[in-house]
Amino acid sequence: MRSIRVMPADLAGCRVRVGSLDGFVVAVTEPGELILRMPTRSAAFRQRLKSWGCVVVRGRLPKVRTVRAHGTRFQLKVWQACQRIRPGQTVTYGVLAKSVGCRSAQAVGGALGANPLAILIPCHRVVSSSGAGGFAWGLARKARWLQAERDGVAG
Repeated sequence: MRSIRVMPADLAGCRVRVGSLDGFVVAVTEPGELILRMPTRSAAFRQRLKSWGCVVVRGRLPKVRTVRAHGTRFQLKVWQACQRIRPGQTVTYGVLAKSVGCRSAQAVGGALGANPLAILIPCHRVVSSSGAGGFAWGLARKARWLQAERDGVAG
């Protein structure tokens, strides 16, 4: 897995190109910073870029030189903790919340729902104490990704 730098959000005026890479829809800045990676192109993808203040420009994707997750300080803390979960393993929202000094599993779920880098920040490894929990790209995809990691095909 690529090393991912996590940074507070500050993308106002950032120029990005949108395209496909490794089976995902991605947004890459002109200098080559991968900032958004989702399984499907959607209105949510463009809305996220717009909310960050990014400007989508035409042209070929630049070569990805760095991978950077932009979010709030709390989101970044949750995403960093999520990266410590081993492939194929799971932890509950509550356990992850405690690991970041938070009392709210729901707040952790919200931070994971804002994950801009599908699979690179493995939020699919976080589950509810009573089952799979939620997943922005569908529970079937979450199950497939976890199974692929358990089978040694991904991760």
